[in-house]
Amino acid sequence: MRILARKADADKYEKLGRLHKYVLFLLRSDRGNDIKVRAERRIRMWEEKDLCSRFYIDSWRRLINSDPSEIEREVCGDAPQAHALAQNSPFSFLMDEVH
Repeated sequence: MRILARKADADKYEKLGRLHKYVLFLLRSDRGNDIKVRAERRIRMWEEKDLCSRFYIDSWRRLINSDPSEIEREVCGDAPQAHALAQNSPFSFLMDEVH
């Protein structure tokens, strides 16, 4: 059971990694502003409806208002909070676009 659970976690984080690499691509493209606006709306909803902790709200607000390289470093890299941020992402609306 533990092996299956670890495999499921690895698969989940692999898909979340692909999502955020795609996000980086989009943020650097002509779709960047639209993607950023949609993510900001999602963060505002989290805040207004008290849907997640202040950590995620503040972290993601800071990240989407900084250079995409910060997302790359803090979410796609091996930073201690990378998995937590990837799991609670304002970019989840793009999951259907990631294969």
